Amino acid sequence: MLIQVRIGPGKRKLTESILKVSRLCRIPADKIHRIPHISLYGGFAADYQQVKRVQEVLVSVGKRYSFLPYLIDGFRWINGRQGRVIYFNIVASAEFKKFRQELAERLLRIVPETKPFDKEEDFLFHSTLAYKLDSLQFEKAWSYVSSDKVLSEKFLSHAEDNEDYHMRYFYLPLNALRVTFLNDQSKMICEYDFLQQRLLSRSEALNTNEWSRTLKLFRFDKGIEGGKFVDERDSIYLISDLHLDHSSIIRHCARPFASSNVDEMNSILVENWNRTVGNNQIYFLGDLSSGKGARPASYWLDRLQGKIHFIKGRHDVDIYGSKECEILKYGRYKFLMIHDPDKRPADWHHWTIHGHKHNNDVKNYPFINGDKKTINVSPELLNYRPVNFDFLTSLKLDSIKRMDTIDSIPLTR
Repeated sequence: MLIQVRIGPGKRKLTESILKVSRLCRIPADKIHRIPHISLYGGFAADYQQVKRVQEVLVSVGKRYSFLPYLIDGFRWINGRQGRVIYFNIVASAEFKKFRQELAERLLRIVPETKPFDKEEDFLFHSTLAYKLDSLQFEKAWSYVSSDKVLSEKFLSHAEDNEDYHMRYFYLPLNALRVTFLNDQSKMICEYDFLQQRLLSRSEALNTNEWSRTLKLFRFDKGIEGGKFVDERDSIYLISDLHLDHSSIIRHCARPFASSNVDEMNSILVENWNRTVGNNQIYFLGDLSSGKGARPASYWLDRLQGKIHFIKGRHDVDIYGSKECEILKYGRYKFLMIHDPDKRPADWHHWTIHGHKHNNDVKNYPFINGDKKTINVSPELLNYRPVNFDFLTSLKLDSIKRMDTIDSIPLTR
């Protein structure tokens, strides 16, 4: 039996990476994890009474937490008993570490026969990509996912797919919303839901309506949904890449919405815009709507408040008054606003505000990158509501080296 965190929003990104490594590096299916997860305790054996006590522990420990933030930061490897293991490196938050430690201490009294590392304080948080690898399999897979560009590019030149793939920069802030209890056949027994604060049966845990409820509670907890109305003081706001009507963006960018309900995402993004911006000015940095069957930008512009300055993105066509870029001086800073930061002029040395990157390259394009002087206003990094210039300048931009998301603690110089 096993206690684990299954990747909720973000699962698609990990799964696609795992399958791509398997295909390009010819790693057999029995050596990859098709369902990415983070193991927290086990495996262990338990009888009926012990199973009930484990469930009670999940509830008693879990109810003290709302959700568990963590970060996926690249890849690492270790020697396993049957070969080498490559894994997504999980950087657990203080809350996540405390939860796992409390859980392990309680479970050791009930089911003490477990893996040796479950008893260690310095627990290895990870999500396995591939395991039981022989030397050749490891060399191919590791050169592909590692930061060793020479090896990876040498291997990719012989691969069937020679695209510029960025797995070596895999870097993604995520949150654990549920903890899963599996039986000896890796079948779910139950899940503890941090947001609902209760234990879910297998049927409840697999129910899409229950998952939608969990996501909604998470959005309220994070301030993604709800919140106060606009501050009536004059300000200028920013956001990009809403991708309204684009259901696939939910999976591709790990957005905390049900992928089957794009209307819910549309409604919340529009409401967040209108409640935040009011009649103020807002710069929108491209890609308002996209995807098969998406309604045109004009449909959505009629529903969005404020004086909108439209910077054209890759998916925007025939937007009256739109521009490729614009320069704005605000306070003592000068900003270039452009959709794709890779298209900024080579001789521009001031700050660049952009979209386009979403959360697909947070390593290089976080919310604020002080070294590159870039500010990424993709909604995934802004809690899905516009940000204003007053907030940006209050951060003392020149002192910031890096800030992953709008609610991260800035890393200063």
